[in-house]
Amino acid sequence: MDTTEYSRTLLRFGILCLTCGYILNNLLSTFLGISIFLYLYLIESTSNLKIEGELERSTLKERQCSRIVFKVHGKDTVPVLDFSSPHGVLSYRVLKGKVWKYVINVIPFKKGEFTLEVKGRLHDVRGLFSTDYSASFKLQVEPSLEGLKYSIEKRSQMSLLSSVPDPEIWGLKFYEVGDDPRRIDWKRSFKVGKLIVRKLIHLEEKSVYLLLDVGSSMRRFAKRDRSKLDYALSLLLSIVEGSKGDLNIILYDDYRILKVYSDRNVKKRILEDLREIEVFQIKRYIPNVRGICEKRCNNNFPLSKSPGILQCAKLLSRMKAGTVIIITDLESNIVPLFKSVNILTRKGFKVIIYALYTPSFNLDEEDLLEEDILLRLYKHYENRRKIIKELKRRGATVIDVSYRDSIKDLMVKPCTGCYYS
Repeated sequence: MDTTEYSRTLLRFGILCLTCGYILNNLLSTFLGISIFLYLYLIESTSNLKIEGELERSTLKERQCSRIVFKVHGKDTVPVLDFSSPHGVLSYRVLKGKVWKYVINVIPFKKGEFTLEVKGRLHDVRGLFSTDYSASFKLQVEPSLEGLKYSIEKRSQMSLLSSVPDPEIWGLKFYEVGDDPRRIDWKRSFKVGKLIVRKLIHLEEKSVYLLLDVGSSMRRFAKRDRSKLDYALSLLLSIVEGSKGDLNIILYDDYRILKVYSDRNVKKRILEDLREIEVFQIKRYIPNVRGICEKRCNNNFPLSKSPGILQCAKLLSRMKAGTVIIITDLESNIVPLFKSVNILTRKGFKVIIYALYTPSFNLDEEDLLEEDILLRLYKHYENRRKIIKELKRRGATVIDVSYRDSIKDLMVKPCTGCYYS
């Protein structure tokens, strides 16, 4: 059992009281010092820094977001725990009460055994003593359709990110150790008397830029287990795992760029940053039918008042050309999105948009029995179809996404109207 800073401070004060009492022959000071020692001794001997960790087991499926609840039972004990796993991506939040609960969101990498590591410290309620805590739990991850498709079609599913057409010669350079001998240009090498190597575009200049919309429409949800933001995060992490080129990730909202990540090991930081973003639960979702793509939103939108997506486009326009992947729901800032696609395609970027179909995340089959909802849904679909058509006309590849679509299959799925089942 370890002492805390508060306990050590109290011990120093007790020693000071005893010293003063002995030197000054003061009984009150001596009695106070002895009382402090006895208090610390009794607290240490009676403190029971032990907890019982109970894991509410839930069904885990590979490459799908699941929820686990870790309950902490311990009298007069305050836990400070952290969770990790080599077999998946985790994020968690704590609910305090008589029984402490840690609600953990889990995305397993693959089927089979899943190990959940729990580490941290336990404190007594007075904050005088603490001890380390460590535990390990093993769960089983069931196979899923998404995982099966990922295993079978891994190469083809990443074709939008990593595969390119036939090699194109970008230039020539002198041979260096490590270059592929098959790229030696023997004719030119004989002319200059040195080995000349052909440089290929797709081998030496490949970058991927991931843009995740975390604006107000992405944060709203009617069904707690169908959050668009959670789904978009799972999609983003899957793309990060499969991408092999230079990777840059940008989080943006309706008004600004929130975060920019330029390295590959960003999963934990993204999860931590997204936990700080407030989400809103609505009682009922009614499809927006008022001008998602109205004619009055013309091309005269001032660039000086740049929303988040336009700021992203202007930032990327100063960077090396590559593939830009935008994950959004096409519910707001449509005209700025059009302008952003124009900017990027003119600069030589390839633009891919994963468009989340909002009604599939918020409506159940019984909601479709209402005539008013059906009418609104149809008008919403027509507006959305016009947006997708306009984006394709401007050079973007649009992949329409419903809640029931498997994430890995989306990367080779052709864009159709809207998906709902």
